[in-house]
Amino acid sequence: MRKINKSTYALAAIIVIAVSSAWNTIGTYLEKPPVVQAAPNSFLAKITDEFNKIENNDDRLLIHKLFAGAGSFLEVCETLDGTYQFDPILVKVQTSYGWDREQYPKFTDAVSNYLVDVGYDIPKPLKTKEERLAFAKIFKNLGEATKYE
Repeated sequence: MRKINKSTYALAAIIVIAVSSAWNTIGTYLEKPPVVQAAPNSFLAKITDEFNKIENNDDRLLIHKLFAGAGSFLEVCETLDGTYQFDPILVKVQTSYGWDREQYPKFTDAVSNYLVDVGYDIPKPLKTKEERLAFAKIFKNLGEATKYE
């Protein structure tokens, strides 16, 4: 009978480990349901979906200008000490633009859900440029979500 040397045992052990590892990986993969990739921010995707349902182009333009303008304003505004000071400005701008938030309740709800998700409802200081830019990004994102040709 022929003797088996140590390298043969080592090679056999490596093959067994590799096969069992591959089998476990395949088994794990087959047991899990497929992962559906969501939009980077599903709240923004919902806003875009609801925005696209608005048929009145004047309203669409008005909404886009409101959000994009707010984002641009906040990027350069250095007079606000905290996020809480922006609400009265936003309400005044909405009123002057003539946008009735109740006219599109599903769109308004989608925007409200996004604002809660990003923490808009929690007052934060706006002392540094980074804090102001982060706050402006909320409205820049809304401007992008409501962008149209």
